[in-house]
Amino acid sequence: MQVHEQNQVTIITILNEECGALLKTVEPLLEKGRLRYVFDLSQATFLNSVNIAAIIATRNRIVATGGKVAVSNLADNIKAVFRILKLERLFDLNFDLDQALAALR
Repeated sequence: MQVHEQNQVTIITILNEECGALLKTVEPLLEKGRLRYVFDLSQATFLNSVNIAAIIATRNRIVATGGKVAVSNLADNIKAVFRILKLERLFDLNFDLDQALAALR
């Protein structure tokens, strides 16, 4: 997992099978007042149910503190799973990184 900041948005690049630590990564950032996040999935080719649950739980925690979350660069297979799970209600599934950053401005 890679974390960096751009234009006051925290970008978390998620790799395969890495989501378990997502909430632990975000919690201290929330405590510092960081409220805008992009989960960049450009490096993920597969997410299992545990990883998807971690993304949803982390998104819910961020939103509960008044923050905003976008996802970017979903592979077609991941996008299909997100659609089956109706996650387009939580995320726009068609953003690239620039679009996700713009949506959080």
